[in-house]
Amino acid sequence: MSHNGTTILFGLRGVRVREVERVAGGGRVVRVVTDDPGASACPVCGVFSSSVRQRRTTRPRDLPYGEELLVVRWHKVRYACREELCARKAFTERIGEVPAGARVTGRLRRAAGKAVGGGQAVSGAVADFADQLAGRASCLRRARRRPAGRAGAGAGARRR
Repeated sequence: MSHNGTTILFGLRGVRVREVERVAGGGRVVRVVTDDPGASACPVCGVFSSSVRQRRTTRPRDLPYGEELLVVRWHKVRYACREELCARKAFTERIGEVPAGARVTGRLRRAAGKAVGGGQAVSGAVADFADQLAGRASCLRRARRRPAGRAGAGAGARRR
């Protein structure tokens, strides 16, 4: 495992920060890659794979950091399981903080649960974590994907 200062500050176990970028209009995008050697082991048979099938990017929601929105983009690998007796033919990297299929990090779930467990109303906890739980950080994703000079109406829309 390699650690740089940004990875240590971000503090999500199992990933390494590759890059952080500011987005016009406020907010940051944190790009991470898996930094857990066990993530390349098949979850069924346990055999490690080096056979990359494809690369994927997921967007698990996470706790806010500072006063601006934060979007996490996790660049992960989908492996082929080459074990002949294994029923699983492919699997994607996962870590303890973001299990397979999760859309929210463990630390965001724990923080929201702690708020409710501490006596805060569920509606208050949801309001405190609304941007992360409801996925409102999508405005940052759209800002990064939309080419300059394009209208937001769709891929075929042109400015006149």
